[in-house]
Amino acid sequence: MAKKTAVQFDFDGTVTMEDVSFLLLDTYVGRVWRTYLDEYESGRMTVGAFNRWVFGMMKADRSAMTELVLSSERVKIRPGFRELVDYCLGKGYRVVIVSNGLLFYIQAILERLGISGVEVYAAENEFHPGGLKVRYLGPDGVEMEAGFKEAYTGLLIKEGYQVIYVGNGNSDIYSARRCWHVFATDELLKRCRREGLACLPFDDFFDVIRGIEKLEKG
Repeated sequence: MAKKTAVQFDFDGTVTMEDVSFLLLDTYVGRVWRTYLDEYESGRMTVGAFNRWVFGMMKADRSAMTELVLSSERVKIRPGFRELVDYCLGKGYRVVIVSNGLLFYIQAILERLGISGVEVYAAENEFHPGGLKVRYLGPDGVEMEAGFKEAYTGLLIKEGYQVIYVGNGNSDIYSARRCWHVFATDELLKRCRREGLACLPFDDFFDVIRGIEKLEKG
């Protein structure tokens, strides 16, 4: 591919098999937080408002939360992630994770995996005794209520990249619609198919490597 290329990943449910924030909320808040999840998924609450509210109920400190994330059997990495990152970096692609999840646990997981050379944009976190404070900062440094992933997709496109998107959730569709090529699984795959948006399904990241190799060959 002659044009410069960026690969944008979602994190929770894409890089990980399960949403890591759900583990944290189940552990430190209990099931009451899922009432607000229904509000968010139905579109009656923005992702910014949802996360401010539910994570504000979590009163554990950073070290306890990080230890839980790194030790829990619920946190599983989708096979082939390291190999895909190495492949993309070896090709000179820009590798970017943009997630509605929390920055601290994404950084902790990548560090545990020994993965570097990846840009990460996610909800920024401030740990307080009264609860965790989160906020989404867009590419311009301004706090956002919604459209976080799409904002970074737009920046990459503006900077002249053809963007390959890799994701799994409903919130990924807004970026996927703007990207040059899409790899989708789970809810994103269903959404792409309903909209007639071209994509390739994947189960693991070895599928994505094979798909990109085909793109390379034209």
